[in-house]
Amino acid sequence: MNPAILPNSSRVSKLRKRFLDVLSGSVNLKFDPRGATLFLEGLCAQEDPAACLDGIIASTHGLPSVQSAMQFDLSVQFMNGLGSTVMDYLLTASDLGGDALDNVLFHVVEPPIFWGVFVRTFQQGALSEDAQLVFARMLSRLLTLQSRDTAPYRDIAAQPRILDSLLASSRHEIREVGHLIKHILSSTSSLTVYDILDGPGGRHDNDFADYHDIAILPTAEEILSRQPPFLHTAFHDELSTSESPIKDYLDNTFRILREDMLFDIREQIQPVSQKMGKQRGPRVTGCVSMVGVYTGTVGRKTRWGVKLQCNTDFRELRKKTDSGARLNFLKLDPRGSKILRHQSLVCLASGQDIISFGTVNRVEELLASNPPVIVLQLDGAVNIRKTLTSLRVTKNIRLIQLDVATFSFEPVLIALQKMVSVPLVKEIILWNPETPIAAFQSSVALSHVANAVTSSLSVDLRTLFGLPTSIRLDKSQAMSLIAGLTKRVSLIQGPPGTGKSFIGTILAKAIHDKTSQTILVVCYTNYALDQFLGDLLKYNIPAESMVRLGGRANQSMEHLSLHKQPRGRFQYDWDGIDKLKSNASHQEDELETHFDKLLAINDDKNLMRHLEVQHRDFFQAFYVPLETEDGMTRVGRNGKAIDDTYLFSRWTQGLDAGALSDDPHVQASARVWGMDHSARRQQLAEWRHELVTKETESICQAGFRYNELQDAIKQEFGESTVAILRQKRIIACTTTGAAIHAQAIQRVGPKFLLVEEAGEILESHVLTALSRKVDQMILIGDHKQLRPKVNNYRLTVEKGEGFELNRSLFERLVLKGYPHEMLSTQHRMRPEISAFVRELTYPELVDAPSTSERPDVRGVYSNVIFVNHDHPEDDNSLISDRGDGGAKSSKQNTHEVQMVLKIVRYLAQQGYKSENIVILTPYLGQLHQLRDALKRDNDPILNDLDSSDLALAGISTSAPSELKAKKGGIHLATIDNYQGEESEIVVASLTRSNQSNAIGFMDSPERLNVLLSRARDGLILIGNSQTFLNSKKGGALWRQFFTLLDNAQYVYKGFPVKCERHPERVVLLKRASDFDNLCPDGGCTEPW
Repeated sequence: MNPAILPNSSRVSKLRKRFLDVLSGSVNLKFDPRGATLFLEGLCAQEDPAACLDGIIASTHGLPSVQSAMQFDLSVQFMNGLGSTVMDYLLTASDLGGDALDNVLFHVVEPPIFWGVFVRTFQQGALSEDAQLVFARMLSRLLTLQSRDTAPYRDIAAQPRILDSLLASSRHEIREVGHLIKHILSSTSSLTVYDILDGPGGRHDNDFADYHDIAILPTAEEILSRQPPFLHTAFHDELSTSESPIKDYLDNTFRILREDMLFDIREQIQPVSQKMGKQRGPRVTGCVSMVGVYTGTVGRKTRWGVKLQCNTDFRELRKKTDSGARLNFLKLDPRGSKILRHQSLVCLASGQDIISFGTVNRVEELLASNPPVIVLQLDGAVNIRKTLTSLRVTKNIRLIQLDVATFSFEPVLIALQKMVSVPLVKEIILWNPETPIAAFQSSVALSHVANAVTSSLSVDLRTLFGLPTSIRLDKSQAMSLIAGLTKRVSLIQGPPGTGKSFIGTILAKAIHDKTSQTILVVCYTNYALDQFLGDLLKYNIPAESMVRLGGRANQSMEHLSLHKQPRGRFQYDWDGIDKLKSNASHQEDELETHFDKLLAINDDKNLMRHLEVQHRDFFQAFYVPLETEDGMTRVGRNGKAIDDTYLFSRWTQGLDAGALSDDPHVQASARVWGMDHSARRQQLAEWRHELVTKETESICQAGFRYNELQDAIKQEFGESTVAILRQKRIIACTTTGAAIHAQAIQRVGPKFLLVEEAGEILESHVLTALSRKVDQMILIGDHKQLRPKVNNYRLTVEKGEGFELNRSLFERLVLKGYPHEMLSTQHRMRPEISAFVRELTYPELVDAPSTSERPDVRGVYSNVIFVNHDHPEDDNSLISDRGDGGAKSSKQNTHEVQMVLKIVRYLAQQGYKSENIVILTPYLGQLHQLRDALKRDNDPILNDLDSSDLALAGISTSAPSELKAKKGGIHLATIDNYQGEESEIVVASLTRSNQSNAIGFMDSPERLNVLLSRARDGLILIGNSQTFLNSKKGGALWRQFFTLLDNAQYVYKGFPVKCERHPERVVLLKRASDFDNLCPDGGCTEPW
């Protein structure tokens, strides 16, 4: 609405009425300035733009009146004022207006009386930013008109002066529309408005219809864009009818995983673009300037990067002046190692404007310089061009370190972009319940094993595999083994304690012993991977047959690591390598040459060379004949000899030609020398921009070729790794490791893929672990335990928006009805504990006889205890639990911390060691509180996942001190990060206790299932039962659980302890102080 008509409500009413009167025909539109203005103001005064459009179309007077009014005033003031206001108002109905909007818009621009002037005013740079935005939006809409000729509008949009101006605008919204117009122009087929709004491409400078063109790291425009990304909701059922199911599947798998990575970046970049509004912002490394290109050292070349010199020293290094001490601090000191970690994500910004993103190539020798030099590697041509341009022409650029694990996403995303087909596509993508599973002929030897088990489900595996001890399977284990040996894709569900890893080990043993094929074993965590490899060794698979890819192996598995394998004398293709190195050296020289030119754009000689090629008229005006016709040296008015930049230098300073003013070529260039100082500065800026554009483009091209050659050299030297892998029968790695080594794994081509913890692994990670030659895939997991972790709650199953990123391939296939086997006998929990998971989750679960022989927990009245209380929780705003509905904070409960501390100490007094106990809690905030409280006795041991989560929240996770480590640390974990592990006794703090009965993500049946199934001998829970029972979301689940607790009389108003010497004496400890008062030193107050 025109601001001029806003203040006076009575005037607004009159304007509305006059507009409607014109449409009805009761009032004729006066074709004079006042009449046209009042009509257009009345149009903008209508409350509903969509209804206004409908009224214009329905009236016989509507379209002619709008058309005439918009053609009456063609002044620049009208274009910047009421004219653009009217179009802005009409375009607000772009989502609803449909054909009505297009009809009105067409009549405004045809004949092009108003439109032609509007276009020219934009080209002349006379439109305000608001009017420019309206122009851009109009143009994008005109390009998508249906049933009309859009060629005239495409011709306008394609003009460099139009499109380049939009893309170079200082206003983000205008640039955004510019990218949309560029996308429409690049499309070979006509696009509807709905294609543009809902389809891929055109949202920003890194949004393309083909996902292969998308750079892995985002651009600044992408992060700033407020438009939702192009993502399909869960659409696997539609793929069977898609014209290109594999392409669509890979496209969406890539996009949705990448969007999860971007969530973290957007979260952390917010303080930068919003004046550091959060309490804890990212690390800012002062201002930086570009000083050159880095390509590695002699004999150890790397992908190229930009060298950025800091304007100040790192604060940690300011007191260290010795270069050796600085280098040692960066390499050896934990504080130094945290400074710009290798492959960490950084952002370049100027003020609050984000420029670009890149990753650090951590070269300690350069970081140790004073001032430090940082090597920044860039991804994508758009990012490279913008970064280099900004570094050359923008002042006060800061480098900001972001704590985002892009390195864990990049290998998988790169692998997805390289995939051209999907192995096992009939099972993974195209299968549906009406389609019978295709017959598969496994190897003869495996068929013999399967037949032997089929004929006698309880056959002794010692006879089949030469095992040292007798092993007989129950029916569910036997059926799972048969499925794994005979199906192309087999799913084996293993509820807690049923021996999922055991079945995986037996399957790997069978394939290893009975075939000559290679198996790729993939696990989610390093802990599970080492555990699985240990089991394989126990079953007599020789270490020489196995290799472990990736780091963080425990000491007992270190000998299986890739770097520990003997390399032997491998014959490299030295001729090919030398040729690649020679070509790379040439491209390296090209890179350095163009970087030197880019850094020297202000050099007069460099600019003169540019003018000689691109602007001959200016070059002629600045040409300096260094000698006179008689061979004398030319001198200036000061008597000194002049050089070849004499004229150019004087011109840039706004001076005349000086001693050469009378030279004929200067006189012939009167136009050039007649330019005023302002015009000269503008012209000089344009030349510099041209030079920067030219050199950055050359750097992009040379850098791309150089990196390709470095990758090829790396692949040649990687042949020795491939040779080692080909000698192995079992290649084991985490999912991330599989993506990092994807190229080598593809070269080896394992025929079998065995995935442990498949219910916890993202589908994209399983997909990129498949080799093109794979024949069989075995997924072992449990979809009724916790799903894979993701950053963006919006993309989860729990959010309910249909994206379902955290639904594993295992769960998706099971829910689709794909046949799966389920292990049914659990060997972990005592019957009192297994009764919970059987009743709540697994009705078919049975207890192995050995579980009835579990010892009672000493010193307590019951092996299952729920300590009920009503002490309120607290908020921890410094830590966030993203899995808790995307919450920005975490929860903690001081009373529960104090009680847990005393309970653990009491159990220790009963003779339990730290390794017999684990403390669990749902919340990271409570984990932090518990860790700090437990530190006073012994440092608790956190797993890598919890340590990483705390570090991400800015909480220090230093290793336990040597003295306390010797005493034995107690294990402390969040429920989510303890899945797959177990302990004799579990002590769990539920944390939630509030009057609103909010329990957050504890409404999840999967999380409760994991919590209840970790303990072998004793389960001790502490929480507020009323909060859980009365929860609106999840209350039904918890009421079912508490019914089981109440029926078994496991709920207590305190911690029920009994003295082992006086078992008849039972005491309820309701407060932390009760432990010291009523059971000092773990006993009772009665005399012995």
